[in-house]
Amino acid sequence: MTVAKLAGFSAALLCCLLLGVVASDFAAAAEDASRTALKLALQWRPQSQFAGYYMARNKGLYRAAGLNVTLLHGNAKQGALDMLADGRADLATALLVDGVVNAPQLGLVMQVIRRSNLMLIGWKDQGIVDVASLDQRRISHGNDGAALAFAAFFARHNVRPLVIPQYYSIKLFLQGGVAACSAMEYSEYHLLAQAGIDADRVTTFLMRDYGLGFPEDGLYARSEWIASHRETALALRRATLAGWEYARDHREETLDVVIAEAQRAQLPVNRPHERWMLRHVLDSIFVAGERPESVATLRRAEFESTAQALLGAGFISELPSFSRFAPFDQRSGQ
Repeated sequence: MTVAKLAGFSAALLCCLLLGVVASDFAAAAEDASRTALKLALQWRPQSQFAGYYMARNKGLYRAAGLNVTLLHGNAKQGALDMLADGRADLATALLVDGVVNAPQLGLVMQVIRRSNLMLIGWKDQGIVDVASLDQRRISHGNDGAALAFAAFFARHNVRPLVIPQYYSIKLFLQGGVAACSAMEYSEYHLLAQAGIDADRVTTFLMRDYGLGFPEDGLYARSEWIASHRETALALRRATLAGWEYARDHREETLDVVIAEAQRAQLPVNRPHERWMLRHVLDSIFVAGERPESVATLRRAEFESTAQALLGAGFISELPSFSRFAPFDQRSGQ
């Protein structure tokens, strides 16, 4: 074959390959267009707390369910429920207390994190040794759903701390600026160890040990959206649960995905912390000793205890309807 013919053959082959790629891209785009497009807002920046959603997306579980899901992340300036409220998202993750406070506008698609990780951490050398020692002390926590649980905790034990905004960081606590701070067992508590703080230097108050262990992250949508998109909501629920099951069974692969997600967002990330978080989050989804059918569901008793605590603390004026709030879990915990 002459050089000219070889060059012509190569150009033709390249053209065919390019046309094939273009055709493949068009086919993929057409296939995506045939799926139901959804925007799902997550509460915070990329981390293992949301690993199941990443795996459901990356492993094609949403696509297999006929869904084209775009994941959005909240931050200090905008929360997931803000994006849901103004129409930028179709669904959002939120703590159960936030969901109950916003009922009946919101409905629960699935209850993901079923065991509470919320806690207060106090310095022993500042005299924080029991609940009573929190009275009149400087304590920091965020102005989110967790604040509702803490308010109920303080009211129940008749303590009146001086609350300082935490702004998504425990730096003030580490510097000794407050006697206690809020934390999640799967996140900030582990950051203490990474900062060189031994566990025996602090007193911990896990809310689940005080009857205020409300289930945490759930997946929410507007109530009217669920009513008119019931099959889509169920498909999303099943695919998301499959994503969490994949994360449970392939943890190191999942950590690779979480770290890549954080790096794309140009966030600092370290594998030991994400591994700790993933383990604790999975333990809070697939709770030891619970029946398999309990995974991703909200029990009526859990809903009522959360709502009663919020009612007693004055955050809601009446008890919401469980059947309206959790339409897919009406038979749970009868």
